[in-house]
Amino acid sequence: MRKFKGGGGSSQPADQTVYSTDLPEYVEPYFKRLLQRGEAESLQGYTPYGGQRLSYFSPDELQSQAMVRGFAQAGTPSAFTSAQTAYEGQGTTTSGFTQGDVASTYTAPVAGPTGYSAPTTGPATYGGGTLGRGYTAGTFTPGYTAQTRASQLGMQQAPDQFTPLSYEENIQRFMSPYQQNVIDIQKREAIRESQKAGSRIQDAAASSGGLGGYREAIMQAERQRNLGQQLDDIQQRGSQAAFESAQQQLERERAQGVTGTQLGLQRFGALQSAAQAQEQLAQQAFNAGQAAKQQAAQLGLSAQQQEEAARQAQEKFNQSAFAQSQQAAQAAGAQNIQGFQALQQAAQASGAQSIQAFQAGEAARQQAAKLGLSAEQIEQAGKQAEEKFKQSAFDLSSRYGLAAAQGLMQAGQGIQQDAISRMSLLSDIGRQQRALEQASLDMGYQDFLRQRDFTQQQLGMFGGLLRGVPVQPQQTISTYQQQPGLFQTALGAGLSGLGLYRGLGGGPS
Repeated sequence: MRKFKGGGGSSQPADQTVYSTDLPEYVEPYFKRLLQRGEAESLQGYTPYGGQRLSYFSPDELQSQAMVRGFAQAGTPSAFTSAQTAYEGQGTTTSGFTQGDVASTYTAPVAGPTGYSAPTTGPATYGGGTLGRGYTAGTFTPGYTAQTRASQLGMQQAPDQFTPLSYEENIQRFMSPYQQNVIDIQKREAIRESQKAGSRIQDAAASSGGLGGYREAIMQAERQRNLGQQLDDIQQRGSQAAFESAQQQLERERAQGVTGTQLGLQRFGALQSAAQAQEQLAQQAFNAGQAAKQQAAQLGLSAQQQEEAARQAQEKFNQSAFAQSQQAAQAAGAQNIQGFQALQQAAQASGAQSIQAFQAGEAARQQAAKLGLSAEQIEQAGKQAEEKFKQSAFDLSSRYGLAAAQGLMQAGQGIQQDAISRMSLLSDIGRQQRALEQASLDMGYQDFLRQRDFTQQQLGMFGGLLRGVPVQPQQTISTYQQQPGLFQTALGAGLSGLGLYRGLGGGPS
């Protein structure tokens, strides 16, 4: 630093002051080298990173993506299409039963005349006559022959729907082929960590002067033993996890197989029960028809027997009437009026017997008509029961079809979820492998940055140390004055003499 002072009109300064500031000698070389190294470091060119920065998809991820793509392009699973076919196959049934009209086959006739008319009283003319037997017992056939019916039901044996494999075969089917890869990765990491621990043990032994000594050998042996135990534990845990996963998959498959078997057995049992019920209804209808035929035959036999009894009674009455008429004729030899009345009474009794026989026959025909009506009603009830059974069988078949469609849908969903979970697990394994590789690439890039910037970091640390040193700069101040010339010296001497002269009073002031 310089400071100038002057006076008058002269362009030259009268004096000069110089300020000089210097670093102490014990720190000046360090600052100089810091500046030189900093300048050299700033002139360095850019060093690009030649390694890989991004980890590509792992083989497991590529395989999982291919599986997902194939799964998406495969279309609808067969279980879903089968379920849709089973659901669309549900039809409708219409009633095949038509109610019939039952008409009575009985028409009550109008009762005819009794066949009796009172004659006029004539003279008592009696002549003993003879009475021939007018009754001949007829034969009756029932018209009914008992029949038998063979059963139309053939019992079947339910087929096996599910045959499980052996336990070992199923476990091997569901063991993950990628589980050992995961176990190997864990083992590799465990070995790597153990090797790092061994290096640390060696470094500690070297720093303490015990490298290759007894203590280091014990620690290394303990490390090796722990590593072996850790590897065994990793293998056991991984194998146990794979076994438990395979066991769970096996249980789910067996549960689906048993459910399918139960549905098949339920359907078979329902079909057998329906066939048995149909056979029972057919047998009941046959038995009802046979009972109706028997009852009709019995009624026909009873009516004929009643007719035969009426004819016998009429015959007996005719014989009795003939005997009475003969007796009356004999007794009325003198009393024509009494004989004629007795004859009239016999005729009236015969007419009453004819009316009773007519009424008995009508009652028999009415009973036969009622039985025919009852048989028709039984047949109608059998048709109704058969129609109800058909409806019930159709409903049961529809419910089974819907249950089968739902079962197929659930099975398809289970298969689809299982495939998706497998692809997801494979993708997770691939992502783990890629993440590990990416972490390794990132570590390499960080190492490159640290190596590239190491000298700059050292310079920064060195500069920080220098900045922390208490340095007091040395300051020197130098002042320089202008020396007068020859003319200036003579002029100054003259002026001084003139002043002296005037002071002494030698001249005008």
